[in-house]
Amino acid sequence: MSTQFIKNDKGEKTAVIIPIKEYEDLLHQHHLSLEITDEYKKMMDGMLEEEDSGKADYVSFEHIKSKF
Repeated sequence: MSTQFIKNDKGEKTAVIIPIKEYEDLLHQHHLSLEITDEYKKMMDGMLEEEDSGKADYVSFEHIKSKF
């Protein structure tokens, strides 16, 4: 089965049908791009250490929202 496109009345592509294997490959590639980096892990470790030591400050969503 090849890739198929669905078009609207104007001939514009509005959807695509792809083989399951190709879809699974795309999901796998997307998942790999979302893997956690070492830098992110270090940042999270630091945040958890602050939380465990009592140094972390918790703020409301409204407080954070007001900063933007």
